[in-house]
Amino acid sequence: MMALYTDANELNDAARVLQSTFGAGKQPPTTSVILEELPVPGCSLEIDMIGLAPESGHMIETLRPASIPAPVPAGLDGQPLFRYGTKAGPWIFTAGLTATDYSEGLAKEARINTAFPYYGEAGRLQTEYILKNLQTILAEGGASMADVVKAEVFLTDLNDFYGMEQVWKKYFPKDPPARTTVPVRDLGVPGLKVSINLIAFVLQGKQRRRTIETDKAPKPRSHEPQAVQAGPYLFLSNQFATDYRSGVAAEARVDPEFPYYESVAEKEVSFMARNIEAICNAAGTSGENLVRRRAFEATFDQFLTSFLTWGRFFPTPPASTTVRVRGPLLVSGCKRMLDIVALVPDEA
Repeated sequence: MMALYTDANELNDAARVLQSTFGAGKQPPTTSVILEELPVPGCSLEIDMIGLAPESGHMIETLRPASIPAPVPAGLDGQPLFRYGTKAGPWIFTAGLTATDYSEGLAKEARINTAFPYYGEAGRLQTEYILKNLQTILAEGGASMADVVKAEVFLTDLNDFYGMEQVWKKYFPKDPPARTTVPVRDLGVPGLKVSINLIAFVLQGKQRRRTIETDKAPKPRSHEPQAVQAGPYLFLSNQFATDYRSGVAAEARVDPEFPYYESVAEKEVSFMARNIEAICNAAGTSGENLVRRRAFEATFDQFLTSFLTWGRFFPTPPASTTVRVRGPLLVSGCKRMLDIVALVPDEA
């Protein structure tokens, strides 16, 4: 579950309500972030969830590694306000972890030594702390980092991306998962700058996992593939209107001599939509089989045009979440980013 807030003061009360709704100890693994704006004025919380269909036959197993500090027990019956991870059949879903020990805010292991401030970087230290704990959670479910197929990274400062990326390569030296990186305003505790959640897929029977590559769509510059297929699902890495050579792709730029004759939103979304279709095709599926869309926009100035353009390419809409985040995005000049999951019917 992802809880998207615009006001950090609502974190605790909302978590208690969610726990009451699901029942003590049964609330799903949660990633909570504070961002800029939701598309409906006055609304301060949006929730995005993945559920388990009962007919799947899978039972939900809670993952509680004893070596990781438990979340602050401030909920019903003294139960933690969320679970670190759950396993259902071949799937493992983790909460969005930060570098906190729940006793002193930022964990000591993730702090920069004040006597030697230039010998440490927050992005590296916090990512190391988080991925080490995520590794432990996966192990509790019989999985390893090699089984991770999708990751979401939230940064309060994109200057920490490079440091995070260096640690990422250590934990995912080959066949890294699809990844989405989102800038956010806050993570709820002073000093926290990185939050990461993972989805892992443990192969069973004839199911397969494969990295998807195609020359018909831009290839990311960072340590992530265009997409990863896990069983019947295709997880795409973050989509930008870039060719990864010159910032905003030429096809997605508005002519500066005629700025009022074109729409930035239309050109960006059109560029991303064509790449999404190409990546889906390379995996043996199509845009008709999208099941989830998350849109992170640095501006709502052309919100309607963005939505209408999307609908032109994908008239049967997937489940969708759209929020405004603090710019800039990871690719300079891009105003929109999409996070996509598709179904591969032949694998279902």
